[in-house]
Parts: sequence; structure tokens; C-alpha cells
Amino acid sequence: MMTATESRPSVGRILRAVATPLEPSPEAVSRARRTVHDTLAVWGLDELVDDMVLVASELVTNALQHAAGPIVMVLQQRDETVFVEVADVSPALPVRRPESADNESGRGLALVEALSDDWGYRRRGNRRGKWVWCNWSLSPMATQHVDRPAPLEAAS
Repeated sequence: MMTATESRPSVGRILRAVATPLEPSPEAVSRARRTVHDTLAVWGLDELVDDMVLVASELVTNALQHAAGPIVMVLQQRDETVFVEVADVSPALPVRRPESADNESGRGLALVEALSDDWGYRRRGNRRGKWVWCNWSLSPMATQHVDRPAPLEAAS
């Protein structure tokens, strides 16, 4: 079992990124899934779509269940890594619960851990809340078509 890290690793320069503000409503989950799917398709990272859509869905669902307020999801491709991060306003840090056949919920972080290469969280500094992140390592072939870093985009 991987232990969550309390900071995000710095792994190279940002090549491209998309930030998506999400309203705290059930529609946020489907919007997050669509954003991840569409963004990874444009970036040519189709091999990560299934895992990243599922993980983003779990992170946004957790933010909806445990925080009241705005949510932001950021997708970021760095030199050899792609990240998904979800920010919420709750000070409560994520806790992976022990698995049990009797639990009706609580498997989300186990799923995040199983599908990503690494995951963790970081506090939002002087703002309330935290970022929960996870990442996937990319093969060198996945980054060859990116010539230069791109600015942060806002998803529509």
C-alpha cells in the first residue's frame, strides 16, 4: 500500500495545463470526466483516458462529499508526468480507509492508489482547503510532439 505524500513532487517543466472550476453539484463529476477525456484526447494521451477519467471522478466525488464550496480541477502535463489535481475548501485531509467487504463507501482512495503511479495532497497555503493530486509517468514517446510549454488554459 502506497502512503499519500504531503506535497506534490516537482517533476519537470509544465508543458501544458487546463484548469476547470466546478460548481459543488452532482454535475461536477460528469463535467470533470468530460474535461479529462477531451483534454487527454487533444494532448494525444489516449492510453491514460480510462484511468484518469475514473480517478478524476473519484477525486471530484470526494470533494463534493467532504467539502462545501467551490472545486477546481487542474490537468497538467510536465516533461515526463501527467497530473490531475482537485482543490476544495475543506481543511480535512484525505484518509485512505481500511478495506472491508461491509463498507458501503470509502474505496475511492484505494482506487486512486491502484490506478495512478503516485498520489498525495498539499494544503492550499493561506487559503482554506487542500489539493489532492495523483500522477502518471509518461513514456518518452508521449512527450515528443510537445515543442514548448503552453500557458494554463481554462476549460470551457
